[in-house]
Amino acid sequence: MTKRIEPEKQRESTLLLGLFVLFLFASPLTLWWAADDHPWFLPYLLWLLIILIGAWLRKRYRHYDL
Repeated sequence: MTKRIEPEKQRESTLLLGLFVLFLFASPLTLWWAADDHPWFLPYLLWLLIILIGAWLRKRYRHYDL
């Protein structure tokens, strides 16, 4: 029997990813990762993480596309 995932789960996952982005880029945590002692490419790594999570979610819920 195949496991079916409801479309509501897809919306919840997208919402959680959006909240994670807000947490990373619009919170006091920004002061930590934007400090001078961190490498210059850290913001790019954070964006790469977000893109990879988004791609994983897209692949996971592909069968709900119209």
